[in-house]
Parts: sequence; structure tokens; C-alpha cells
Amino acid sequence: MKRMMTTLLLSGFLMGVSLCPNSSLAQKNDFPRKEALFLNAEDTVLLHDFAKQNLPPVVEATLKNGMRVLLLEKHSSPTISFHIMFRVGSVDESLGKTGLAHMFEHMIFKGTKSINSKNYDREKPALDAVEKAAQELLREQAKGSQANPQKLASLKKNLERQEAAADRWIAHDEYEKFYEEQGGANLNAYTGEDRTAYLVSLPSNRLETWMRLESDRFKNPVLREFYRERNVVMEERRMRTDSNPQGKLWEALITTAFQVHPYRNDIIGWMGDLENMSLTDAENFFRDFYAPNNAVAVLVGDLNPQKTLALFKKHFETIPARPLKTHYITEEPPQEGEKRVSIEFEAEPQIMMAFHKPNLPHPDDTVFQFIKALLSDGRTSRLYKNLVEGKKIALSASADSSGVGERYPNLFVVYGAPRHPHTASDWEKGVLGELEKLKKELPTTREMDKIRNQLTTELVTSLESNDQMARKLAYYQTIAGNWRYPWELQKRFGEISAQDIQRVAQTYLLDHNRTTAVLVPQKAPAEGEKP
Repeated sequence: MKRMMTTLLLSGFLMGVSLCPNSSLAQKNDFPRKEALFLNAEDTVLLHDFAKQNLPPVVEATLKNGMRVLLLEKHSSPTISFHIMFRVGSVDESLGKTGLAHMFEHMIFKGTKSINSKNYDREKPALDAVEKAAQELLREQAKGSQANPQKLASLKKNLERQEAAADRWIAHDEYEKFYEEQGGANLNAYTGEDRTAYLVSLPSNRLETWMRLESDRFKNPVLREFYRERNVVMEERRMRTDSNPQGKLWEALITTAFQVHPYRNDIIGWMGDLENMSLTDAENFFRDFYAPNNAVAVLVGDLNPQKTLALFKKHFETIPARPLKTHYITEEPPQEGEKRVSIEFEAEPQIMMAFHKPNLPHPDDTVFQFIKALLSDGRTSRLYKNLVEGKKIALSASADSSGVGERYPNLFVVYGAPRHPHTASDWEKGVLGELEKLKKELPTTREMDKIRNQLTTELVTSLESNDQMARKLAYYQTIAGNWRYPWELQKRFGEISAQDIQRVAQTYLLDHNRTTAVLVPQKAPAEGEKP
């Protein structure tokens, strides 16, 4: 599907290697790249202030409808980066409705009553006819093996006819084209376990244009072409999970590690839920969670805070606050023994190993960032130096300190692949040996200083651009309830000791707290056997 807004599923490990395309590890290189950092004078001042732990001059406001607004004035270029984040993700989905958060992210780009429609008064009855036809099909489909095949085929044809009739009123891709004409860049969206975000950058003289467009689509969304888009998402699942060895292994890991907590559900959703998902489901999801009192808007760039806030009041305060859906997230019980799962796939062996851990802002969450860096950041990291380069038993070995979600207790994940002729068992023994060292031996002062400097530098450079700053402010305001968290994190980096590393390793990196998922190459069928 050709889309301007590439969905960042964060259904991989956080910013990770292509090893886990459905985890937040799916976008990260094995080793940090050394790139020149070019900063203008204003950016240099901001980063210097960060190093001194001086907070940037963020202007905070809460609209009458409960929407949080964060504004940071930076005149380094005549542009503004816009970021709206809603505190809703796959963790908030109901049983049997997985994939709705991600699906709605797709649908919000389909326009409003005035955008992507040639004549909404005429389009609306056609859209209603589409949903009526879809509901009839879903009811028959729900009968499972008792469904009438001829009736199913007839109902599918009817749905296609109604969709074709509605097509005549759709102005395709009008929303994206409008942003292009206004000089927009980086129009995008992403869904995670804990949040969903929408972003774009525009020339600063298009500030009110953004206000009009975004307030309209979050007030009057029209979820046209829903069932076609659902088919696109189903194909996305087939490619990223069902037909992908890393995707299959990741899904096996999280469904085994989490017994009841919804972090066990992949962001893209289960295929059975996608097949039975309806437009009505998506509209209910919007009403339950897409309220202004569940959102934060962050603007960073060439703006005047007072004038910008006045525009927010003009355009966004007209969206009424709504009671948010009250739903209980089942707490994951403590793991009381090692869990193992293996899957067969036509691919080389791979392994993922997960340990339950606290979420931010728990102090031990920060210690895990140190452990992750110690184990797998760069060619001098322990896993690379000892297992990849030294013993040569691993093709790869990496770690992630927030493998899935951050609003609730999550996972520390180690993942990789053995080097032939070594086996998955050899890789596992090697990794467990490195984890055991963390429990018995204190990291050296040199290692601690290196990691401290490395993490601080990464944190500082992650705020170098308007877009990155907007993302960070939105993320920490949404997840931690405090946009100042990066500055608090920097202070924590300076306080973590080698003894903290050892204590956390001894507390969490235990056999009974471990889940291991192994991908085993699929055996070829014996002669005479059916494949």
C-alpha cells in the first residue's frame, strides 16, 4: 500500500534491529553509527542547557476540554514540528478486538466530512449502505463452520457493490495532497502498545492551516474505505508476522511471557479479530479513547507561544471533552518458573530471551538501560566482544531494555542467532554466562563511565531537531506524565553505580523469571510424507 505515513508499529522492540519486525527492536542498527552532528547556535544553547540540566522554556497549558498543550519556541528555521499523541494503544483494546488501535491510526487519514469527500451529503447514505452490507456478512461469517458458503459469497459480492457505489463520492488522498501543497514534510503516524501519535512538519506561516486540518479530523473523522483498509492490514500481518520468522518468534515470546496482560497481543492484532473487525468497532474505539482530555499536542519551532495558544483555543477547544472508557488492565501475576517455547520455521535458528522488569519511572528501569548498553551497545559491548568476536558462537547478540510497552511492567529482552556450526543451545549458554557475570562481578569504573557518557550523549542528540524534541516531549508527557523526564533521567545516569547493576541483575535476571523462545529450522518431510 502506498502511504505517506509509514506506520511505525513499535510492534518490534524499541527502535531495534530487523530481527523483530513486529517489536520495538525493528528499526535499530546493531551498532550506533558515528555521524557528524551539525547544530546551529540556538540548538547548541539548548543542548548545553541540557548538559547543565537546565529545562527548555516549554510553555504548558491545559485547554478547557482537558487537552494538554506544550509549546517550545525555537527560531532556528522557519518551520514548526507538530505532534499529537493520544494515550491509547494496543494495551487498551478489549478481548476479541485486538488491532483496533493500529487500524484506527490507518483510518484517521481517510478524511472528514469536508476532506476526501466530493459531496458528503450524498456520500453518507452510501457509506451507511456499505456498513449494513458488512454487518450482514459479519453475522453470517460468525457462524463459523455452520455458515452457508453460497450466502457468504453473495454477501461478499454485495459488500463489493456497495463499496463501488460509495467510491464515486470519494476524493482520494486529498488530505495528503493538501499537506504536500502547503510544504508539509514527514507526515506520519505510529501506534504502540501504550500510545498513538500523529505528526508533520510545516512552514511556520502554515500554523493555522494545521490547526484547522487537525482539529477537523479529530472532531469529524469519516472512516471511509474501512473494509478495504482492513484487508490491507490483514496482508500487513501476513507479511510481518505470519510469513516472517522474526515476527513469528516475537509473537511466540510475548504470548508465552505474558499469561494474561494485554502486552501479550501484538499491535497489529490477531488475524481472527481482524477478520471480524467492523467500522462500528472502530467508531466505538474513537468515542472511547480519542477525546481531547486524553491527548497532548506538542509544537516545537518558529512560533509565538501566546498567539499559538490563542489558535489552540479557537480551533481545539471546540472539541468537547468526553468521559474516557473505564477499563481494567489485568495485572500479570509473578512468573514462578522458566517458560520455554519453540516454533518451527523455514529459516536459520534464532533465539529470544525475556525477563520481566518494572516500567518507568521505577528506578530499576533506568538501571536496565545501563545493563542493555553494557551488554550490547557497540563493538566493545560484552555480548559482541565475547560471543560474536571472541568465542565466535553467535552471529548476533543484542539486548533491549524496553522490549514491549512502558506504561506497565514489561520485558528486558536478549535476542540473536548462533553462528554455524554452533547451536541455539550454545548461544543460550553463552548469553546466560554473560548474565551470570553481571550478578557476580561488578562492572569496572571504565565501563560505567563509558556507558554513562554514551547514554547521556544519546539522550542529548535525541533532542537535536524540532521533530525529535516534539516526539520526546509528547512521549514522556503521555507515558510518564512529565515532559521533564529526560532531564531527570540524565540526573539518574549520574547516580547509578556498579552495585546497582549487580543488584538489579540478581533481582530480575533469574531462571524462574525467564521466558525463552527458540526458532528451530523446519524439518524437511521424509520421503513419502506429505509436506
